[in-house]
Amino acid sequence: MFEARSTYHHGDLREALVRAGLEMARAEGAQAVVLREATRRAGVTARAAYRHFADREALVRAVAGAALTEMAATITRCQAGASDGLALLRGVGEGYIRFALDEPGWFDVAFFAMGDPVQPSRSPYHLLEEALRLLVGPDRVAGAAIMCWSGVHGFATLATRGPLRALPRAAIDAQGRELVDQLCDNVLR
Repeated sequence: MFEARSTYHHGDLREALVRAGLEMARAEGAQAVVLREATRRAGVTARAAYRHFADREALVRAVAGAALTEMAATITRCQAGASDGLALLRGVGEGYIRFALDEPGWFDVAFFAMGDPVQPSRSPYHLLEEALRLLVGPDRVAGAAIMCWSGVHGFATLATRGPLRALPRAAIDAQGRELVDQLCDNVLR
């Protein structure tokens, strides 16, 4: 996915710093993303990083945007073969939860980019809205999106950082599918 380099020589320093930030976030979430450590991993001085990022927060937002892109890719894979809006919606929910469980550090950092201009054009939220547009009238998309997003995000947070994290993965996956089914049923009412 992202190939680590021992030093930075030529090319895209900004991308090298984001990759280093993704490595840090993967291990420990958003709090682990530190500009000085990213520059060390890229093999450059801290001063060089300031050409691309004004501060740590700017780096975290860029790393978050990259994590959102990865989350959207997971969702898109879960939507593969979907033939209707309901199957697309299930793919969003199941992909969202799968990403959170498989990449809890990236899941943690991803939400620093929500509402930020660096977020990908096909973010998880956009994929959710696209699926909902096929199922409900335009006046219901916003409310249905909040319900679905809150449900899967809350479940994913409980499963990655809360009391559900102690359960076996198979049990979490089964409960996640059940939650997604219930959310889909509620959308159709």
